Amino acid sequence: MYFEFCLHEMNDPRQALRHALTLAPEVLIFDHLPESEWAFHAAEEDKVRRSTDALADFACARHQAFRTEQRFPEYRQLLEKVSCQGEVALQRAERYRDSTGIAIPMTYGLSLLCGESH
Repeated sequence: MYFEFCLHEMNDPRQALRHALTLAPEVLIFDHLPESEWAFHAAEEDKVRRSTDALADFACARHQAFRTEQRFPEYRQLLEKVSCQGEVALQRAERYRDSTGIAIPMTYGLSLLCGESH
């Protein structure tokens, strides 16, 4: 089973992981980490913290953090990307209003879960 940048969007990430482990012996998750500046700019830091906390309840065979960047040639493209995230994300994007070549650091993790929750 594979979750790609979606666990943080689930209402109950613990339940989703429990269910996934009934369907497959291993579950691979790629998702934002709480320290991700991009998660902050997308106004998803609470969702990301909730999904990361849920991961801590499961046996993790492997975890690795990665860093990349969300890049936008102009402010307009950043605004298009975060506009569906609501007013907070729009306010946070405002600091880039007169910028070009925008690069916002994004930290994400790979977690491999196996077996039962503890």
